[in-house]
Amino acid sequence: MRARHGWVLFGLALAGCGVPPSTEEMQPGADGRDVKQWACPTGVASRLRVITPPGRGPVIISGQLFGTDQLVQSNEALYFGTNFHDGSAVLWRTDGTSSGTMRVKAFPPSMRGPPRLGGLVAVGDQVFFELDDTATGNELWVSDGTERGTRLVKELAPGMEGASLQHLTSLNGLLVFVRNVAVPAPVFMRREVWRSNGTDTGTYRVAVLPSEVDVRFTSLKVGSALHLFLSSKSHGTTLWRTDGTTAGSFAVKRLDARHTYVHHAAREGNLGLFVLDDGPNDEVWKTDGTAAGTVRLESFGRSTSLVGVLGSSVYLATQSTDAKRLHVERVSLSGGGRTRITTLPNPYANLPDAMPYLQRTTSSGGRLYFTLAIGGTGPLPRDVSLWATDGTADGTQLLHHPLDLSDDVDSSLFATDEGTVFFSASQDGLFTEPWFTRGTPATTGQLADINPGIWGSSPGGFARLGSRVYFFASDETSEHQLWSTPVGIHCPPGAVSAQ
Repeated sequence: MRARHGWVLFGLALAGCGVPPSTEEMQPGADGRDVKQWACPTGVASRLRVITPPGRGPVIISGQLFGTDQLVQSNEALYFGTNFHDGSAVLWRTDGTSSGTMRVKAFPPSMRGPPRLGGLVAVGDQVFFELDDTATGNELWVSDGTERGTRLVKELAPGMEGASLQHLTSLNGLLVFVRNVAVPAPVFMRREVWRSNGTDTGTYRVAVLPSEVDVRFTSLKVGSALHLFLSSKSHGTTLWRTDGTTAGSFAVKRLDARHTYVHHAAREGNLGLFVLDDGPNDEVWKTDGTAAGTVRLESFGRSTSLVGVLGSSVYLATQSTDAKRLHVERVSLSGGGRTRITTLPNPYANLPDAMPYLQRTTSSGGRLYFTLAIGGTGPLPRDVSLWATDGTADGTQLLHHPLDLSDDVDSSLFATDEGTVFFSASQDGLFTEPWFTRGTPATTGQLADINPGIWGSSPGGFARLGSRVYFFASDETSEHQLWSTPVGIHCPPGAVSAQ
């Protein structure tokens, strides 16, 4: 089983772990060559700056362990945090240049963490983040991009235990979030909605959620409101909204009379989509933030995941009755039934526990992209592949496999909004490098071989600033550094073959 760069042991178990697919299963390019042979010339991707001195690591980038944004944009800069094994942490900003990549504030070693610093959210010209400090515990901080302007917002929970925060969201020029407050039995936990403008007096509670409810980890920002899913045995499952004001915080609609789960939420314009697991069925819903506009579109008697929206339809991945294949299906956003587009192949369907599932999805240039994993008998997936669909059977294509076959992170998938999608992949499933695609096998290739040899660069955290895409990768320094590449790369075609 594989883990990354020193935080846990690295190894590949001979039993219980998936075997990487052979190269004979690769989707060939339009000219008949294996797609894996295409690669950009050296220099298309370049290191911006060494942010982790050799020997200082291993480093955890803020958001890396929790699947949240690693790079967040405020005005004309990107912000990120680095966390080290001695408990020290650094808040950084970059304007996309080497000289403009600088430490905003360094936090000395501490017994708290790692990671100590995370949860970055940009709100206007400020960046909020959580910091776990010895004196205050975990609390909310804010920065204007300068050391002097980086400070504790407010000690929400005095003492070393600190505050428990969820759903930090930029909304209407404010930070809106849910705070979990421990209270005596029989309730044990009270959930509150707070807002902050970055000052002590401008940080206060706007609502208390109903008692004894769970606030699901899934949330939706639709229009000018944050939508939460509240669930309990006594209250059922309810869609609840807040715009950061007391008057604008209320229940929108009861979704189910039972204590249920909501997963695979996504936003498309001013419309929110989510899948409700009510026990025997997975229900696909849409909402515009109103009770009348919150409606169930379709119900499936098996596991269902959102792929995305094309035109006036939402596309879904539904599990087959034997749980060994995924069907791509289409449901109209105005209702009116479903249509099966195609069934995705599973070359391991005859093996135990080889159940397919989606890891990540995105959209670009009139196509939906998704990474498809096939489970194994151990924690590692047997295979992870990248697919694209234009909503038709013929237009649903395998672009590359294998992607990342580790058990500690899903392969990155990032759309630039200009037709190029970046992802992390490999040629053997073990050692990942940055790859890209423009939606066909012939326009899919390796961006760079940043760390040749046995480790790979494990790229992640892709984000765009101006005309370039930035990401983290472990290079010859053996540490994660900040790299970048042009948004509109032009290889392949016109690429050179990888050596």
